[in-house]
Amino acid sequence: MDNIIRPTFGAPRRPEQPDARRVQVFTQRVYGEANGCRVCLVHDADAPEGDVYKVVVGFLSDDEVSTVAILPATPEGDTDSEIVALAILRTLAMLETGTTPPGTA
Repeated sequence: MDNIIRPTFGAPRRPEQPDARRVQVFTQRVYGEANGCRVCLVHDADAPEGDVYKVVVGFLSDDEVSTVAILPATPEGDTDSEIVALAILRTLAMLETGTTPPGTA
């Protein structure tokens, strides 16, 4: 997975070199599990973007996670991270049910 929501909206994406280093993160909040994935919040004060919250998603069978949203570590950023994480969790839960959506009118 790659970042879905970026703090630099509209800016062109910079080519990034794959980084062989792995960073250990500590989960601040677990929002839940669905469709074989876990959605969590990480607080990263040492991120290149500055002090941020990261909404991360990872498979239950793996210790690795991918960042799907980066938000400033402010009260507003905390609220926004809740909204993003719960939306992702709901989407995963809907995919897990495997039901077809209702027909269009």
